Amino acid sequence: MRVNIIVSYVHRTLTHDVIQPAQKQACFRYPFFSYFMAPLNQSKTFKDVTCPFCSLLCDDIVLNNQSGGLTIRQNGCPKAVRGFQRQDPHIQPTIHGKESTLDEAIAHAAEILGKARQPIITGLGTDVSGSRAAMSLAEITGAIVDHSHGDAAVKNIMVLQTSGWMLTTLSELKNRADMIIFIGTDGHSNYPRFYDRFVWQQDSLSGLKKNAREIVYIGNKLKTLKGISPDGKKPTVIKCTDESLGETVSVIRTLLNGNDITSKSISNRKLSDLKKLSGRIKHASYPVFVWAAGELIPAHSELTIHSICELVKELNKSSRAAGLSLAGSNGGVSFLNVCTWQSGYPLRVNYTAGYPHYDPYNYATTEVLGKTEADAMLWVSSFEADFIPPQTSIPTVVLSRPSIKNALDAEVYIPVGTPGLDHTGNLFRTDNAVNLPLKQVRQTGYQSVSDILSRIQDRL
Repeated sequence: MRVNIIVSYVHRTLTHDVIQPAQKQACFRYPFFSYFMAPLNQSKTFKDVTCPFCSLLCDDIVLNNQSGGLTIRQNGCPKAVRGFQRQDPHIQPTIHGKESTLDEAIAHAAEILGKARQPIITGLGTDVSGSRAAMSLAEITGAIVDHSHGDAAVKNIMVLQTSGWMLTTLSELKNRADMIIFIGTDGHSNYPRFYDRFVWQQDSLSGLKKNAREIVYIGNKLKTLKGISPDGKKPTVIKCTDESLGETVSVIRTLLNGNDITSKSISNRKLSDLKKLSGRIKHASYPVFVWAAGELIPAHSELTIHSICELVKELNKSSRAAGLSLAGSNGGVSFLNVCTWQSGYPLRVNYTAGYPHYDPYNYATTEVLGKTEADAMLWVSSFEADFIPPQTSIPTVVLSRPSIKNALDAEVYIPVGTPGLDHTGNLFRTDNAVNLPLKQVRQTGYQSVSDILSRIQDRL
């Protein structure tokens, strides 16, 4: 019985990352400890792995762990290969660029945040558990919270708050959309497997043939090669400047309502193309309009998204149509959900007054740092090591995937594990419809963001 208890304790200690990487490597010198490390660092194949490196969260990855090194065997993409196969350096926490113990780094981070009158917690590239821990820490320290993709997210949020929208899911698009209109995005550059998984798939619950979809691009310099169907049918391309995307969508809406266009800003040729497109949209059984807020020009993005959503609502008066927003990588969709659960507001909340105060503009990271309104910053980025915090003169605590550059630049640096690689977790997909579990596929010894933030909070 005592032996079983000791074995269980040692196993929990090593597999739940409560010792430092350097200490863990020392354990490998002794066969007894190496026995417990074997399950994740010996040769092993993992199937149905969820990729956390873009918000599509493809959950069909097959990869091999060979002595701690990961190799994708099936269903990878450039982002997945870069994320899974990157060899993270073995580094210790640092204080002012000098190595320290994890306890010392946590204590110093707690001291910085505890003394700050107005800290900001941002970046927030983490999973659901990490997001929960960040919100809890913000409430204790009176911090502002924002996400690194907050500028794009706010554009979507403002449209939702002011006029509402009608969105669909990736599964609904895959099974029912007979026409997909990409507006200001090609759907591929930042989401490499979008077409493979949701556009040109053979399976369809509604019996829709994969070659039957019509693909349309509206925008400038979009990569349209992926829009060619398996049988060679080319997509329709409506060229317009990024600044005129909203106007172009509004023209389509006007034409669908049977009204004529006399504006001189629309050329006769373009107007003719838009009239043809409007007719095809009107006769489609389920057109879906796709955009990515982060790929739109910031000054025009809210108007463009608003125009798309109003067009969708107009179509639903007599037929069926939907929108789909591609967004939320680096844990953006997950943090948006968690922030809403915890505070009642979607993003950019300030806890200085002891309760959440919402301001989507004045609590933006760039705004806060630009006006030197924060006196300490906590930056979290557990998916991308090179996703570095903005330059600032205030004391900075960085939690990131192991990165020597971040270790040198931050006052306190703590390397953390990546959800879906070094520990289990959960993330929300871009369509907000599915919360997918993440597997642990290797053993590095780096703790999760949730664990580190909880330990910092315990020190306050």
